[in-house]
Amino acid sequence: MTSESKRPLIFSTRVLPPEMEEALNNAGLELQSQNFIKVENTFDENSLRECLLHSESVARVFTSKNAVRSIKALLQSEPNLQIPEKKTFTVGIRATEMLEEIGIKSNVRAENALKLAQIIARNPDVKSIDFFCGNKALDDLPEYLESKNIRVHKEVVYETELVHAEVETTNFDALIFLSPTAAFSFFKKNKVKPNIPAICIGATTAEAVRLRCENPRINADDPSLEGVVNKVIDYFNES
Repeated sequence: MTSESKRPLIFSTRVLPPEMEEALNNAGLELQSQNFIKVENTFDENSLRECLLHSESVARVFTSKNAVRSIKALLQSEPNLQIPEKKTFTVGIRATEMLEEIGIKSNVRAENALKLAQIIARNPDVKSIDFFCGNKALDDLPEYLESKNIRVHKEVVYETELVHAEVETTNFDALIFLSPTAAFSFFKKNKVKPNIPAICIGATTAEAVRLRCENPRINADDPSLEGVVNKVIDYFNES
């Protein structure tokens, strides 16, 4: 631990669930958190239904569990809807698990969108995909796939609103970032001391942080909320 007299202060750009806060507290760390994005699972039911049912594309792509929540909401409102099987590509453990809970099995999972795009491009039978995403989704996956002559249909199934809040950053010992959008939102009004590490859920989020500051970036070994919290704990245990 860095100091016996002062508990390191971790700032999360998303409010963490109680069990994650407890894990940090049990590790001798203090947590402060605030949501820097607001997500609403609003979508066009007709458009989403048609996208799930049409046969023009041969694969589906999910890079966020928020997109999966919208699929789940549609299925809850239309329990008799039968979704045909297609190749499914996902980012993140939780999104993959949530899809399986509603009967959609992921064929391939990657740790970030760009790596997933590279995997998709190596499938010669995939000439077009449906990308279920939010209105603030980054363009790295569709741009890469389109450069490989793979058509991308973006089906926007949730809305993300940036919350530009100003916070006192002087005493922060580490930052937690769980999405690129949260990083963009946080740095809109805030700066941190250059030695403060940013613990990121994955490479795409770390790249978003790099575009806003030169602080050290540390990626979680496992691209999940639990993985990020474990990386924070490991970091301060090793300091």
